[in-house]
Amino acid sequence: MEKENIENKMETLIFLSKEPITVEELAKFYSLSLDETNEILSMLKEKRKESGINIRIENGAVFLVSNPLYGEDVKKFFNPELKIKKLTKPTMETLAIIAYKGPVTKGEIEQIKGVSVEKTMANLLEKNLIYISGKKKAIGTPNLYEVTEDFYSYLNITEKSELPGYSQYEKIELLYKENEGKDSEKPGIIEEIKEKYKDSDFDGLTDREEKFVYGTNPYLKDTDLDGKTDYEEIKINYTNPKIKSKDIEIER
Repeated sequence: MEKENIENKMETLIFLSKEPITVEELAKFYSLSLDETNEILSMLKEKRKESGINIRIENGAVFLVSNPLYGEDVKKFFNPELKIKKLTKPTMETLAIIAYKGPVTKGEIEQIKGVSVEKTMANLLEKNLIYISGKKKAIGTPNLYEVTEDFYSYLNITEKSELPGYSQYEKIELLYKENEGKDSEKPGIIEEIKEKYKDSDFDGLTDREEKFVYGTNPYLKDTDLDGKTDYEEIKINYTNPKIKSKDIEIER
């Protein structure tokens, strides 16, 4: 069977599948080795990299995604901003957890929030803001969830590392892991670091910055409720995050 012919067939299966197909499933279906299957998928990915629809391979799963280069057009045409704005605060909190901690299981999210997120997750899946990216190797093999390209397109970014405040989040996680299970010489050091970089509303500004520098609400990502986050107003638009106006600059 010619590789080009298999490429087209694989692409058809990936397009029609409602859930990500694994490399292992494709290899088994076409009686190929994993190396051969990955080679074909890599060729297909390369061919599609300049098109509107790209091939994405992640955690052993294969799926089609929109080209992030055209995210602005997608945003304007489908207006996913309205999709985000219609979300409730608890749903936004769940979405933020998935964005920053994903891939993450429903159980892990519920452990963080302390409440069931069954309906919330169903809502986010329906709006195509999150997707099932794989299975966790644990008892019951629970689904792993991550945010979609639609979510990134709304923020006009292409990957997780570009999320507001993600670098601070990574530092906290790294320090926590390094000290996990160890007797620290300074017992409160991790808590102090977490407090320093804490971002309660996940808007990209630390609670300390909001309280003592900008005077905004650290528990509300949009203090003046004008539809733009405090981060967008301060770091991007240079408008006052405490006044519902697009034309007033931040006091410097």
